[in-house]
Amino acid sequence: MPNLALAGVCVVSLAVAVFLWIDGAPGTIVLGPLYAFLVWALIREIDPDHNWTALAGAAFTAIWALLGEPIMSGFAIAGLMLAARIATSTTGRRPLLVDLVGATIFGVVIGYGVAGWVAGFGVAIAIYLDDRLSGDSHLAATAAAAITAVGTTVVATASGSFPDRLPDIVEWVIIAAGVTALLLIARDPAPPISQVDARHAAFIDRTRLHTSRSLIGCLVFLMSIFTGQESEGLIVVIVAMGLVVISNEVELVLRRHR
Repeated sequence: MPNLALAGVCVVSLAVAVFLWIDGAPGTIVLGPLYAFLVWALIREIDPDHNWTALAGAAFTAIWALLGEPIMSGFAIAGLMLAARIATSTTGRRPLLVDLVGATIFGVVIGYGVAGWVAGFGVAIAIYLDDRLSGDSHLAATAAAAITAVGTTVVATASGSFPDRLPDIVEWVIIAAGVTALLLIARDPAPPISQVDARHAAFIDRTRLHTSRSLIGCLVFLMSIFTGQESEGLIVVIVAMGLVVISNEVELVLRRHR
């Protein structure tokens, strides 16, 4: 049912986007459904117990895109989602060598923009954290994390992504990103009831979920600083984090009264 609801959001937003495009809107407006899906996927990694937050985030993103408002790079959002997926370990197993290679390549490639560089560096951190949280260190994971961190920085440098000086900031965006990040860090998540996608079903680890949320919060906060006047494109992700904060508080209250 949640997947059908997501499909409905994407189909309706695509239909409206095509109509607006024909009516003279920029062609990029048809990417709205893709952004909605990416935000949905990101929220599912950091709030796996609640479907409504992901759907609400997707719907908000679709509307935001249809209004012609700025949205950050889709690759950067995908990078955040990948970092969260690795840190939360929603697959229930350690990344295979092919997984590490794929994550490394993706984390390096998306470094062409400053938001992508932050997300790519986040993928590197997630790989390293996953290796440490798993109990024993593997050389392949450590190497993948290092290569991703260095590689995405090289790509960002080569593409001229880094400004000569810190750009002019949008204060309210930084405040919003900082507050939501602090809440994700300061508040322990309710013990997860969702199970990992593995042969031997087990509940998602609470420590990993908290680590994942904290990582995403910090990455988005850094993006809000480095992207300067373009930071308004982060609104959809900041709203997504806010929905996760709200759902966690509601869940904690409900469990106290059960």
